[in-house]
Parts: sequence; C-alpha cells; structure tokens
Amino acid sequence: MTQLFGGSPNRFTDPVHRRFLVDHRRALLDFYQPEARSADGGFAWIGGDGHAMPEMGAQLFIGARMIHVFSLASMESRPGAREIVEQGLDFYLDGAGRDAEYGGWVPVVGGDRPEDRKELYGTAQLLLAASSATVAGIDRGPELLAACAALIDARYWREDDGIAAEGYDRAFTELDDYRGQNANMHLTEAYLAAHEATGERVYLDRAASIARRIASRAAEETEGSWRLPEHFTPAWEPVPGYNADEPRHPFRPYGSQPGHWLEWTKLILQLRALGVDEPWMLPAAVRLFDGAVSDAWAEGGGFVYTVDWDGAPVVEERFFWEVAEASGAARYLWLATGEERFQDWYETFWRFADEHFVDHERGSWHSELDSANRPVTRTWDGKPDVYHVYQATLYAELPADRGFAVWLRDAGSEALRG
Repeated sequence: MTQLFGGSPNRFTDPVHRRFLVDHRRALLDFYQPEARSADGGFAWIGGDGHAMPEMGAQLFIGARMIHVFSLASMESRPGAREIVEQGLDFYLDGAGRDAEYGGWVPVVGGDRPEDRKELYGTAQLLLAASSATVAGIDRGPELLAACAALIDARYWREDDGIAAEGYDRAFTELDDYRGQNANMHLTEAYLAAHEATGERVYLDRAASIARRIASRAAEETEGSWRLPEHFTPAWEPVPGYNADEPRHPFRPYGSQPGHWLEWTKLILQLRALGVDEPWMLPAAVRLFDGAVSDAWAEGGGFVYTVDWDGAPVVEERFFWEVAEASGAARYLWLATGEERFQDWYETFWRFADEHFVDHERGSWHSELDSANRPVTRTWDGKPDVYHVYQATLYAELPADRGFAVWLRDAGSEALRG
C-alpha cells in the first residue's frame, strides 16, 4: 500500500505527501516520455501498456497537453523535457501539425481516422501549451502563443457574446451551429495562462467573461443550479437533450458533467485570486464542488461521468480526470475558505485514486472504471492523457494567484526536488 500521508494536520504540507507527489510525478513522466514523440514530429496516443498507438494519429489536444506538461517538467529540470517541447512547437508551427493551406490546426493528423475540421477545443489547449512554453523560456513559445491568439481572435471569439464559437470546416467557410461550454472552459484556462505569460489584461478579461456566461448561474440558490448546461444553440440557449442517444460521447455527452463543475471551481477561484473578485464567484465555486459531491460521488467512490437534470447518474463509469480535478478544486477551496472539510476531501480523492486509478503494475492511471471500480475501456482506449494527473501532483503547493508555469518558474527546480 502506498504511503500517501504521514499524519500531519495539514495534508498539503505533510512531508510524506509532498515526497509521494514528487515521486509520482516522476513516475508519470517515466511512463510517457519514452514513446511520447512520433516519427513525424507529433505526439503519440499512448496505450495502456505505455506503448504508442500509431493508428490513433497525432491528436491536437493530446499534443498540446504534452507540450504543456513537458514545459512544466523542463522547469523541474527533467532531462529531455525541453527537447520534447521544442519538437512539438516545430510540429505545430511549420510541420505537419499546422494546415499550410488554410491556417490553423486540425484535430487529428494521420492515423486510421484523420479529421480536418477546425475546432476551438484543441486550439484553446494549444494556446495553453504555448503559454507554458513561453514561461519556460523555450524559444518558439511566444511565436506559437501569438499564432494561436491571432487565430482565436479572427475565427472564434465573439465580442458581442463575450464567449467563443465552436468550430468550422477545414477552410473556415462554414461555422458550426453548435456552441459548447467544454471548449470555452479550456479557453478560459488558456486565457489565464496567456495572461500570466504576457501580462496582457485582455486575456484575463476574456476568461472572466466566459466564466460569467457559463458558471455564474451556479451561485443562484436554486436546486440544481450547479448542473451546468454543456450544449447550446448559436444564440447560447441551452439544449438539454443534446446527444441523449449517445450518452457516452467522449466530448459531447448527454446531460451535465460533474467533472466540469470541479474544473470550473478551480478556474473561478483562480480568477478571483488574480483580481477578478466578483460577488458570485466564491458562492458558485462552493456550490459547484458540493453539487459534484452530492450528485456524483458514488457510494464506493469516484465521480460518475454524467448526470441528468435531476442529478441522477446517466453514465456511471468513473473517469480518471474527474478525481484529479477534484483534488485541485479541494485545494483552491481550502485556500479560499480555510474549511477543514476541503482538506478531508483532498485526502479522500487521493486515497481513492491511488487505490483504484493508479496502475501500480504498468504505470500511469487507468482512464476509466466501471461502477464496481474495475478498469474498463468503454469510452477511452489506453492512457493517452497525462495532463490532468500531472497537474494533480502540483496542487498541494500551488497558490491560487499563480498558474502552474509561473509558479514553477518562480519556485525553481531545487524547491521541487522533495
């Protein structure tokens, strides 16, 4: 049994827990680094055994998250991390990852099922990656940041709406009717990182605008206000029945996703700590967290994937990223309120993750568990995504008023060696 905590009253400063987090972070990179890069310069989809799955192609959101994570790792003096980031920047600036004819970036390059639409989801995460690379001092980071920001300005951002559109065809001639909160949530995250990387206020203001549009409703003292709509019309009217016939959709499932409520908890409290302190923010953050626990934390642990509009589970599988995000939400709420219960939940989340999600035989985390907490692959195949779990190893030390990259840069690698 892994020793996660040593009994200190403050779980976040517990030296045993800090040592565990450093060791786990290194183990995660040991799992992903050997086969993260593809021969074409992109990033591989990593299978459950740690080997690349070339049939999945180079997926934009995975590549962006790899650049982000290895940018952070480079500031912890991880050998080889900087070279991985540099290759990724080249791939998305002037390699096969960028559409030389129409500009922008497609969701999947190569593999068995390439995709050529231009979507905000991956582009937003590329902005996050570029921001982290910029803070890490990697040469082409600012170039990619500027390219991503310019494309979002030109194609996706809607100033009148205070939020971004979703996607186009490859040539940017046909705008989708669909509007979604998921891509905008990741754009909020990316704008916060871009604000810290550049000092430009516009990114902070846009992050706050999206948060108000999507998450401020959670502050309303009405039953279920925390069950955030995921899918919208072009006029930003909720579509509550969207994908009712495809509830396990990996990006646009029916219902509401408690894991996203937890991500919004974090983002709201980051905005608040960065100076956008509006009356709705702390109440909304608390209600989103409490709603996720009351609606979705299962009897045997783990958050169900989706719930309906009465809070009943729809897809009962538990996903790895939800409990990772919950640990960050608990940390930020403890910083904001000082309430002991958030430390208790932080410990609960880590103990559940170590017992059920961490693959102690092959490495990394299982992506998905069934209702009996057994690993399954009903929605996700393999372990492609290190971003959520790597970040989860940093929350115990992270202040609310600095993002991962800026904090790691300022802390220095020696402070993080354990």
